[in-house]
Amino acid sequence: MSRPIKVTIYSLFLLIAVSIIAFSSSTPYGNQDIRGMLSQLPIHWIEQTRIAHISFPYGERVISLESLSVESFVEFFLRKAAHFFSFLFIGLIGTRLLGYFTRLRYASALTFLFVVLYASIDEYRQSFTPGRSPMVEDVLVDTMGGIVGILIAMFWILYVRSIKSCKVCGNSQTKTHVHKKWDDIRKQA
Repeated sequence: MSRPIKVTIYSLFLLIAVSIIAFSSSTPYGNQDIRGMLSQLPIHWIEQTRIAHISFPYGERVISLESLSVESFVEFFLRKAAHFFSFLFIGLIGTRLLGYFTRLRYASALTFLFVVLYASIDEYRQSFTPGRSPMVEDVLVDTMGGIVGILIAMFWILYVRSIKSCKVCGNSQTKTHVHKKWDDIRKQA
């Protein structure tokens, strides 16, 4: 697949991901509440596991089965997983996309800045949506997801680079190598 096609595909995926998050954050909580659906599923077995002992503060409330219903408890983790994996995807795709235009370290740094900025803007936008409240903790969850996505992209790109043949000298060793002088390159060609 050619580079322009890859750039177009990654750009579309990034635009779709950002649009889905924007739509989701502008939807009132009542329209996203899945506790009713969860109540139809056999999830009460959670009360007999070690998961039932989980308790931690999140924002101004305590997350535990003692303070929440099983459905609310499960919904909390599903919503945070959605935050995490949405921004993981943005970190992955953003790093991969920017990697076509700049060095990997700059692509990673720019993607990180985008993730933090977009997570912050997303939480701010939620303050205008009924039933939603902005939380610094959500920005942190989003940022952690973005960081994991960036790391996955970096390791993948570095791995692929390490197994490809050098375009300059044709070296097909699995380890990368450096050309120190132009004269050395011409001698090898």
